[in-house]
Amino acid sequence: MTLEHHTPQIPVFERRLGSWQIAVSRDSFGTDQLRAAYDACAPCWDRKIGRLGFPSAYRDLLGQVAAGLNEGDAAPVKVLDCGVGTGAMSLALAREMPRAFDLTAVDISPVMLQEASANLQGAGIGCRADLADISALPYDSDSFDFVMCAHALEHLAKPETALAEMCRVLKPGGSLLLVTTRKSLLGTFVQLKWRTHRFDAAMVQQQLRQRGLDQLTTLQVGARRWTRFWSTAVVGRKPADRENTAPGIAMAAA
Repeated sequence: MTLEHHTPQIPVFERRLGSWQIAVSRDSFGTDQLRAAYDACAPCWDRKIGRLGFPSAYRDLLGQVAAGLNEGDAAPVKVLDCGVGTGAMSLALAREMPRAFDLTAVDISPVMLQEASANLQGAGIGCRADLADISALPYDSDSFDFVMCAHALEHLAKPETALAEMCRVLKPGGSLLLVTTRKSLLGTFVQLKWRTHRFDAAMVQQQLRQRGLDQLTTLQVGARRWTRFWSTAVVGRKPADRENTAPGIAMAAA
């Protein structure tokens, strides 16, 4: 008799001992569960990430990326923040970006989206805020010059679907920045608490390469050991001289 299990699984532990393969996995959050969890956390989220040093880490990170976004014509850069949370990444970009940009922000949590809109408005940053799942982005292909996603991809049952969507809406010649929970002791703690995947930079680069992106670079997430040990970041470019036709490949994370 076979036990059927249709809930997507988060791999937690896997080892091979001779002919034995030992694997432990956990049910991922469903969409409604994930939305409810972040709705509950939204009012205190800024304080949490502030204590952990992520706002300044995001500024350091985007300072490394923003210069490359200043190339080209004088039109505002079209930016998409996937899983905007309370807006920390977008606020960091505004402080580091020397050029005007048009911001679109997406989140599955309406309360997070409200917090982000208020924070961005308070900083004088205009934003189109859309309640949507980043696994099914409501935008045309080749729409954005810069797509960024911080600590959202790993929460999804099927992160490869969201990754394919981000690559789809990215314009040829545009850049994609991913910040994810890395394989580390801190990453394990986050995984157990939030049922997340964990990624290493090599695997993220491989996935982006398989989807046609190039000029892949791994970046440090801030100057503090804490944020660097927690997270990894990879930036890549969608080639301007050919269509991005690479098929989706499942992401093997732990």
